[in-house]
Amino acid sequence: MDLDFVRIECEIVADTSAQLTAALYDALRSFEAHFKALCCPGRQDTCSTCLYLECPYRIVFDQELSSDPEIVRIHQKPSLPFSLYINAIGDSKSFCCVGMVVIGSAVNYVGFFHKALLSMVDTCVCTVLPPVEYILRAYSLDYQGARHVIKDHESLSECVILLSGRHILQSTVHSNSFKLTLNSPLRLLSNGSIMHNFDFAMFFRSQLRRCSSLCSYYGTGEFGLDFVGLSQSAQNITVLEDGIQYTKPKWSKRSNRAGLTGEAEFSGLVEPMFSILLLGSYFNAGKGASFGSGFHQIEDID
Repeated sequence: MDLDFVRIECEIVADTSAQLTAALYDALRSFEAHFKALCCPGRQDTCSTCLYLECPYRIVFDQELSSDPEIVRIHQKPSLPFSLYINAIGDSKSFCCVGMVVIGSAVNYVGFFHKALLSMVDTCVCTVLPPVEYILRAYSLDYQGARHVIKDHESLSECVILLSGRHILQSTVHSNSFKLTLNSPLRLLSNGSIMHNFDFAMFFRSQLRRCSSLCSYYGTGEFGLDFVGLSQSAQNITVLEDGIQYTKPKWSKRSNRAGLTGEAEFSGLVEPMFSILLLGSYFNAGKGASFGSGFHQIEDID
């Protein structure tokens, strides 16, 4: 199996206000509209009567079920092949990053993703900010998170760095202990309801399913891992420190944006749990993962 993906990021430097954070999170939901505006030749409201079957918008957002009944049985409807995130805001009022990971076969349309991301950010910043100058830079990120400036936007496919899920799973050094940092609200479902308390086993199983589903639909096949054994081992993980709470983010007044945020440390991982968690961290987690929810980081503390 393998699952290729690319990570691109926009850096916004401007004399901004705290409103920018909330506006950017709200803007993430508009990404689909920006993507469609770039792809749709007829600018139609609905795709049902469109004859352009090779439309990138339709291919990316249709979430078409697999022709393999076994994949449908295991994974049902696929997730969207991308994950948006907002990073490095902190207390800064003049700097933030908005990025995305484009997953699997959707990498073929990375040019559209890149233009839609820039369009979304540009529209949002112009709406929120007073009429002042701002700088918008674009980067492609490598495995270590190092940024590489995208200089030639016209030949983007040759500029971005292609990352490999197989490489991460096979080359990551196993760690028995790690720190999890939830940067944006994690909304995990349990019996149809949003969980208000963090449960490692639930989180791990969710990420295992998400990675496996993305690989099956947009990569080159199944993981080939011992799902049952790993799920059972996840029940035995020790919590070293737990600073994760269910809260409503400061940037939103909407209760439906609440989720689990904070930091926690865990010990007792068995192989290849750490590498699976590391791979999953590229794709966010939980409900709304494609549009910025469940953005998190995994850090080895062995």
